[in-house]
Amino acid sequence: MAEDLESVVVRLKEVVGEVPTEWDRPLPRRVYMSVRREDAPEMGRRIFERFGARFVTATGLDAGQYLEVLYHFVRDDVGLVVNLRVNTPKSQPTLPSLTPAVPAAEWIEREIMDLVGIRFEGHPRPERLILSDDWPEGFYPLRREVHGDRPAVGHAADGGEPSAAGEQAAPER
Repeated sequence: MAEDLESVVVRLKEVVGEVPTEWDRPLPRRVYMSVRREDAPEMGRRIFERFGARFVTATGLDAGQYLEVLYHFVRDDVGLVVNLRVNTPKSQPTLPSLTPAVPAAEWIEREIMDLVGIRFEGHPRPERLILSDDWPEGFYPLRREVHGDRPAVGHAADGGEPSAAGEQAAPER
């Protein structure tokens, strides 16, 4: 017999215990829980292994004074989306990686590293995924302080020159 939604939410609360610092359920099928950075890997493991939720993706964002990662899990049997929220100060943009506990998080953590600038401690492959190798270190396209000025990268190989907008101009033939 399939579990009903409320029973599944009760089970989730049992699995995570008192660890979340904040719990919000704005919609019946959406749960948001905030955890301290040091608790994130264990919470990810519990949600994935003990609660049986499937890891979907993660979202990295610049929230102004801090950077935030939301790890999104889902229990397909009842359509419950569980969002695990972890913050880090901009001055120390590091979080422990969930990848050792939830292997499917590998690529999205690398993407967040490239685009938001959060370093994931303990990540098995902390190399770039999206940005080119000649992308300037310390320039993160999804940070709030980026206001449309993009560095000129990738133009040298084909002889093009960067345009005023920082985009590659086609080389003359």
